[in-house]
Amino acid sequence: MQMDIRKSLLLSIAITAAGANAQVSDDPLNSSSIQARAKIFGSENVDSVTGETPGDKVIFSWLSNSTFAASIEGRVVLLDTFVTRLEVEPGRTPVVVGDMVDLRPEAILLGHGHGDHANNAAYIAGKTGAVIYASEETCGVMRRDFERISNDPLIQSHPVARFDASAALECVDVTTADSVPGTEVVTLPVLEPQACVIAFRHLHSIAVPPDDSFPPTPVRIIVDPRDEELFPRGTPLTPEEDPLPGQMDLTTFGNPGGGVSIFYSFVLRGGENFTFVWHNTAGALKEGKGRGWDGTPEDGRRIIAVLESLPPTDVQMGTASSGNFNNNGLRDLIMYQEALQPRIYIPNHITSGTATREASSLSVYAGYIEQLQLMGRPREEWPEIRWLIDPTDYLKPIAFDTTSAAWANPRKQDSFDRFCAAG
Repeated sequence: MQMDIRKSLLLSIAITAAGANAQVSDDPLNSSSIQARAKIFGSENVDSVTGETPGDKVIFSWLSNSTFAASIEGRVVLLDTFVTRLEVEPGRTPVVVGDMVDLRPEAILLGHGHGDHANNAAYIAGKTGAVIYASEETCGVMRRDFERISNDPLIQSHPVARFDASAALECVDVTTADSVPGTEVVTLPVLEPQACVIAFRHLHSIAVPPDDSFPPTPVRIIVDPRDEELFPRGTPLTPEEDPLPGQMDLTTFGNPGGGVSIFYSFVLRGGENFTFVWHNTAGALKEGKGRGWDGTPEDGRRIIAVLESLPPTDVQMGTASSGNFNNNGLRDLIMYQEALQPRIYIPNHITSGTATREASSLSVYAGYIEQLQLMGRPREEWPEIRWLIDPTDYLKPIAFDTTSAAWANPRKQDSFDRFCAAG
């Protein structure tokens, strides 16, 4: 869902002093970066001297909405860069932009270019040297964002927030401009040799007429009553004064192509080829339509065929919010799951968007269970559900041992060879 930039042009951020020194990703990690990694991935998963993360684990840490930090056998990346509530000091959302800078990611993967996914991306890349992966349309926007931030006197005159003189932005086009969803399936070098990353364009969520195959999911969005106690109405979540380091515009304009959406599948090369997928939107596969793509059922069938051809999915990190929610509930997510057949499901996009807002996660969980039943999914075919609830599940490491025999699956080999053997 695209953020109204005119209403949010000035977002207050807190950037730690160490962020000024995070320009070159090959440099040894300083103490602030080690602390940031311990905060995000858990102290038990971070070497207290070097800041290194385990070479035999994949670790996810939910930062908000669809934004995750991921350590993939020691390689640290960001999946989206948006923070739901951008407090100056860690608050209900316990992450500030400075934490993501200090994390020192080597890459940023963007699911699509709308503000509630891609805000802060160009800035973090400029501060850390992280390479951005996104659609060609979104890469064009990232370059514009970087140029604007580079020439912003408020940011660049600040001794901590400013870019280093050598700052540059590298954005890799995952798909070409105006490409047809599901026709360009590529492998990315971002995590080699640890992992093969498969990517392709799919569909952004969109409202389509009610599907007469089943009734819509009756979900009431309930506001967490704790919010009123913790943050009484009128409490500013960003300061009204001019705090250090100032009010700085790290938003993205999003368009053109903000809704051009990329699906990512990760296949570990060692052990039992542990796999996970990440997508921050789910389009109307049945109709083949998405925001910015007025397609046909043939488009949807083509994308389903790609999903079915991927190496079997151990963990799906997929959107629980959809522009189709009011008309068809979580039908679109479950159609993605029918194609992927994930063993474990971890939701995202549950603090921002048309179907969700902060503290509504349990209501959406109830709707997801009911949607599975309405669509006749046999209980034995449901994934193992590891639901996330804000704010309590922010920064709680979700770790998987990539050497475990639990991920063994003989069906992985053919699809692995098809996509990844040449890597």
